[in-house]
Amino acid sequence: MNILGRTRGVEERDGEDRLSQMHVYRRYAARALADERWAAAEVFLDRMLEVDPRHTEAWLMKGHLYRHCKDDPEAAIECYRKVIILGGYDTANPHVRAAQQSLETLLQRLA
Repeated sequence: MNILGRTRGVEERDGEDRLSQMHVYRRYAARALADERWAAAEVFLDRMLEVDPRHTEAWLMKGHLYRHCKDDPEAAIECYRKVIILGGYDTANPHVRAAQQSLETLLQRLA
């Protein structure tokens, strides 16, 4: 086996490990949210974002956490904007669409 074959296998395993981590962190974050353990939910969302800083669902969930659970509209706005930017302003993306709707509603209430 040449060096490229060995490297490719390592990269594939790393990708699988990252997906597995994301799945576990997402499940723990969702459980913490359901149990109203806001600090724990935030930790797991942050861990998701450490693995993939461009993960729009994690940013969206974090925005909802700040908006609905931690009463921090400024932080929620930043999270929603991040989703919209990372999603390329594409309203066909369900995370972008949800972030746009949440951002619009939040800004109307703050006005």
